[in-house]
Amino acid sequence: MPTPSCVGIALVSTLGLASPLGLSAQAPTTKPSSPLTVAPPTWSRVLQLPDGRSFVSDGGLAIDAALVKPPTLPGIVIPPENSKAIVTRMMAPHQEEIGLGQLAAGRRDNSFVTPAGVNINGNYVTLLRRVVPARARLRTRGVRDAITVVVDGEMVAFLMPLAPP
Repeated sequence: MPTPSCVGIALVSTLGLASPLGLSAQAPTTKPSSPLTVAPPTWSRVLQLPDGRSFVSDGGLAIDAALVKPPTLPGIVIPPENSKAIVTRMMAPHQEEIGLGQLAAGRRDNSFVTPAGVNINGNYVTLLRRVVPARARLRTRGVRDAITVVVDGEMVAFLMPLAPP
């Protein structure tokens, strides 16, 4: 089983924040949504999960394509064998589980914060509030670890938090 740091590297590379999978030569640089500009994410790749679902990603958020219904899927596809460790990590034990309604305004513009102090891009929160059921839960493991979004125990999205202020 991969170590947590290896899984973290795989997660970051899949989300487009680094490039050990060798994708940078094939694709334009992925730019996660910036909270400095209020705008929806721009999908740049597809992550195929081992269970057959496809998640679209902008580099900072990966979400089930069935929820956001993009008109077309991006051409860059991360195969299921590369996502297995990420899925396992995202479903690992967590420190905090909250609803979207429990988020408070963050100290930065267009940001939110969990009760435990995890900062989240407001563009992602706005999208999640629009497309996931109200019963969705955010699972966090710390201020620098990825956040998992689950509905009835099933992962529907995962995202990187903003760096602490």
